[in-house]
Amino acid sequence: MKVVIVGGGNAGCMTALHIGWYTRANKDVEVELIYDPKIPPEPVGSATLLEFPQLLWGSLGFSWYDNPIHATLKTGILYEGWGKHKDKHFHEFPANNTAMHFCPVELHDYILKSGYFKVTESNVLDVDSIDSDYIIDCRGTPKDFSNYEKLHNPLSACILGKPNWDVSKNSWSRHVATPDGWTFVIPTDVCSPSHKGCIGYCYNEDITSKENAEKNMLEMFDVEITKHIKFNNYIAKQPIIDDRIFLNGNRLFFIEPMEANTSWVHKKWVRHCMDVIFYDQMTVKEACESIKLQINQIQNFLIWHYQYGSKYDTPFWDYAKTFTFEDKVFNDFYEHALKHDAPYCRPTFVGGMTDDLIGGYSCWETYSFRNWVEGMGLINN
Repeated sequence: MKVVIVGGGNAGCMTALHIGWYTRANKDVEVELIYDPKIPPEPVGSATLLEFPQLLWGSLGFSWYDNPIHATLKTGILYEGWGKHKDKHFHEFPANNTAMHFCPVELHDYILKSGYFKVTESNVLDVDSIDSDYIIDCRGTPKDFSNYEKLHNPLSACILGKPNWDVSKNSWSRHVATPDGWTFVIPTDVCSPSHKGCIGYCYNEDITSKENAEKNMLEMFDVEITKHIKFNNYIAKQPIIDDRIFLNGNRLFFIEPMEANTSWVHKKWVRHCMDVIFYDQMTVKEACESIKLQINQIQNFLIWHYQYGSKYDTPFWDYAKTFTFEDKVFNDFYEHALKHDAPYCRPTFVGGMTDDLIGGYSCWETYSFRNWVEGMGLINN
């Protein structure tokens, strides 16, 4: 059996590593990554959830002592200026676990040397023509959105900047509310290529012009502007095409980076793909329904963050609060978080846990719901 992954960005490299590592003892499985060296990964500061450093440790023996990709620790997210009751609010990872901030360029080079899969340099225009049993298409943002559905979100653009101060001292991402949206500050190593794109001023271009967004960014942050990005929030109507081509990365979906869910979705989807391809644990229909549910729950969770506004009363924040959704599962988690105190809501692996709400809402458990309502001043700690 042959599996070909197309695309050398975060999703392509992670997919090839994951499948190559898990099938390394199966001589009947051939894994190949095809990428175009003329399309380098975007050197933007990136952040993960807990699963990503675990994958790198298990497959490549990554350690913070050697740290060949100049990653920095991520202990959580510091929200600044969100809501009306607190100036700052920290959403830490449970049980003091850590994720990471990294540079896609360095990650690409690191994973391609892993030896778990064959690497071929080529510009693939038509994945359907590839001679392989299965293909995982990770070629980035599609040019044609006719086969995609819109995900609801108030943001549509981002200005990247290089900081004129040392951001690496923090072991958390900063998400700073602004009049036009919010800005991520990723604590990258100063020698990392992504240092020039570790500040991201996110806004809605229908509300704020590019010129005004740049002006406001420079007034709030001591940065050098390096790039302007426009984006859509979307999800593929068919994550699996003809039972053979699986979409992943930005080919599968994109939504703003507030909670750094992308790497979690990539890995979750790779597991679903493997359950379909190798283990017969899921049907194509079940896998597609599951990942679309997870992504739509991410959409809802992010929308919820905007409902409480920020310290700014501006057209953007008025617009952001108009986004609503109906979801009984979300309501169950929300009501559970209001009903029980923080120790009760902490995840089961802490020990002595009694939370009786089974499962999670996409990548969040009751603890994250409780954390946010506390941070917004709705209940006391």
